[in-house]
Amino acid sequence: MKIAKTSRNLAPITDWLQLSNGRYLHAQTQQLVDEAISHCFGYNLLKLGHLSTQLKTNKCPIRHQINCAQDGEDIGLRSDLHHLPFQDATIDLCILVHELDFSSDPHQLLREIDRVLTLDGILIISGFNPYSLFGCRALLSSKNEHTARLFSPNRVIDWLHLLGFEIKQKKHFDYISPQPKNAISSLIEKIGRQYLSTFCSIYFIVAKKQCTPMTRIKTGITFKRAIINNRPVATKQTHSKLLP
Repeated sequence: MKIAKTSRNLAPITDWLQLSNGRYLHAQTQQLVDEAISHCFGYNLLKLGHLSTQLKTNKCPIRHQINCAQDGEDIGLRSDLHHLPFQDATIDLCILVHELDFSSDPHQLLREIDRVLTLDGILIISGFNPYSLFGCRALLSSKNEHTARLFSPNRVIDWLHLLGFEIKQKKHFDYISPQPKNAISSLIEKIGRQYLSTFCSIYFIVAKKQCTPMTRIKTGITFKRAIINNRPVATKQTHSKLLP
């Protein structure tokens, strides 16, 4: 298993069209995001990274929405995603799409999200699956700053569990890449999603931050009136008769 943290500077994807089937992946991700955010409530929604900010979130009841990335257009806040300029527990919903794949320190990125999320906050996270056709092409390609570092969805889920998240939803799509163009390829895609989801190119996870309830320390048992007091208690004494 490869180490999560790396010293390499990775350049993330800044537009869906940079992917060979970017329009298809954008549409599929948008559909899943629409379903996930329709029942999310709160005060602040945070979209991290370029691809996340290009997703529409107008179906979410949360009105105050923040686009955050290091640079780019339509960015409301420019910041290093590993060190967010927010107070603790101020974000109710966070969307992180294909950012772990290009993060030099994915553990720190998730810890920072965990810090800013409120209790019972929601994290929507998506990424590339290394055990797929896309993962095989990425493995065979030459390593450079634009190469994604792929982490399996089960490994990401383990990280989330360590931070105290509960997995509410897990889905896979894009079994055959690029985009299916005819009825046969669409049928293969459908079968792949249903029976071979482990080998789909994209995973989609919805996780909920769990608050640990405080355990109340039970006090000692008390009685309305004292059962034992200090007053002497009269006792009946019997004397046995000694035999001669």
